[in-house]
Amino acid sequence: MTATATTTDAAPGSGTRPRHPLIGVLGGMGPLASTELLRTVYRACRLQPEQDTPRLLLWSDPAVVDRTEAIGSGELDALRRAVETSLRGLRAAGAERTVIACITAHHVLGDLPADLAASCVSLVDVVHEELAAATEPHLLLCSSGTARAGILTSGPAGARAAERLVALRPADQEALHHRIHRLKRGEDPALAIDFLRETLPRYGVRAFVAACTELHLVTRAIEDAGLSESLPSLDPLTVVAHRIMNGEL
Repeated sequence: MTATATTTDAAPGSGTRPRHPLIGVLGGMGPLASTELLRTVYRACRLQPEQDTPRLLLWSDPAVVDRTEAIGSGELDALRRAVETSLRGLRAAGAERTVIACITAHHVLGDLPADLAASCVSLVDVVHEELAAATEPHLLLCSSGTARAGILTSGPAGARAAERLVALRPADQEALHHRIHRLKRGEDPALAIDFLRETLPRYGVRAFVAACTELHLVTRAIEDAGLSESLPSLDPLTVVAHRIMNGEL
């Protein structure tokens, strides 16, 4: 497990309050996705003086149980304990707000103590908020655990979001889940672009929701390739990165 944080030039005990609140990121699920979130934040503000950029604390714990397996077996206690312990660690280290960089892990968010849940920025809520302003349907790309648990489509907000979401058929969902695990193992995210180009037209849509944080690697590859207009996406980690950069979290 690793923890990294930016610092300010304020002298200890000087009473000077840092410009940005300390944001805690619970990562490691998987490690590449959560570190890419930090990279996205700092790339977006690379023209600012270093001391004016956001303060982030990454708690990266890849030992957390497989979220899809936990949902499939119904044995969620280990997942809830791991998430609770990590969030408490971030809060104890000074994080004012926290982000769980795994959408499937949000399945246990409602079972956390109220103080931890209140300080946590829900990526599910971010997706719902962004979809409310969407003008076209989006293909829902997520892990099989997220799909099985209905994490994005449960409850009143989820029901409204479902009106703008197109779900994958079982065979395509399985193929995507395997691709997500290849991304976790370091497969070039650019290889997923052809998958999107082939899959989106079959569902009659041109936009997608990156509802698995591994897909943040893919949306960054799409942007780097200059393909954002032809492959538009709703990526909650990108939304959160910009909110962090703008002090809106």
